Amino acid sequence: MNDRPRVDIVLGVLREPSGHVWAEIRPDGAHLAGALAFPGGKRHQGESRRDALRRELVEECGVQVLRARRLMQVAWDYPDRRLHLVAFEVTRWRGEPRGQEGQRIERRLLSPATRLEWLAAMPPANRGLVNALVLPRCMAITRPARRGESAGEWTDQVKARLADLPAAVAVNLRPGGEISLSAGEWSDLVRTVSRAGHWPIVNPAGDSALPDGLPAGAGVHLNHLRLLRANRATVEAWQQEGRPVTAAVHDRVTLEHANDLAVDLATISPVRPTATHPEAAGMGWPAFAELAARARMPVLALGGLSMRDLPRAWRRGGHGIASISAFW
Repeated sequence: MNDRPRVDIVLGVLREPSGHVWAEIRPDGAHLAGALAFPGGKRHQGESRRDALRRELVEECGVQVLRARRLMQVAWDYPDRRLHLVAFEVTRWRGEPRGQEGQRIERRLLSPATRLEWLAAMPPANRGLVNALVLPRCMAITRPARRGESAGEWTDQVKARLADLPAAVAVNLRPGGEISLSAGEWSDLVRTVSRAGHWPIVNPAGDSALPDGLPAGAGVHLNHLRLLRANRATVEAWQQEGRPVTAAVHDRVTLEHANDLAVDLATISPVRPTATHPEAAGMGWPAFAELAARARMPVLALGGLSMRDLPRAWRRGGHGIASISAFW
């Protein structure tokens, strides 16, 4: 089984400016019959992936691709096949999507509010693609509290900065070990981040990843130690509550564990040396690209980066960037 070559499958996500996406219902008798799926199929020998995308969408949906960008790739193993999924986000096309092979094609809204519905309807291999279409491309990691700074002072400076952040970023709320927030302070901070239009991700110091009493929708971050100790049942329970789960990945071992846990988003670090961890040598972009290619979830490059590095991350298979200094 493991000696079988991977089969290249190209997928096209037909996405309208309104956020509506066209997807097909897998027909009876097909692999994953009844599941919601993005149209696409096997790349032919000698065919480029973009040529395969154009051909497949004509054959399956009757549309001609006019503009598409690469979204992400996922290596996935089924009991009887090994696949390499390469997904493109198609934002311009000619023609009305219609099933050309007897399958039903539907137009559905894909948004933060409908993300869980899509994840439940899609095959597990497509989970990362759905998250790549919805989750923010930037993560603003808060600076840790300074020595002598109170919890109230730290939360006040986080709240004051929210209005200046780019629209809809993930805010990794990491106070550090100098202060301890109460359950009420955590809840108030999470609600403030949400009201500002961002995605709150809690990252407390210590072993516990999720403070008590947090509002539904507050995300959970697994740092290095929490990631290695986490299990799939706990992560899945958080996700079913509507909590995005993110993880800190540093190498092949932690990436494989994040894949096994099916987290929603991961940071890969350090790409470059950082002020907070000057002793850690940066892995560089080639090593980042190698890990990104093995990830089953969208990944953010982290470590010594700024907004100017977004195109570099995209070219190497990343979803975006995470940073402290770029945002705080």
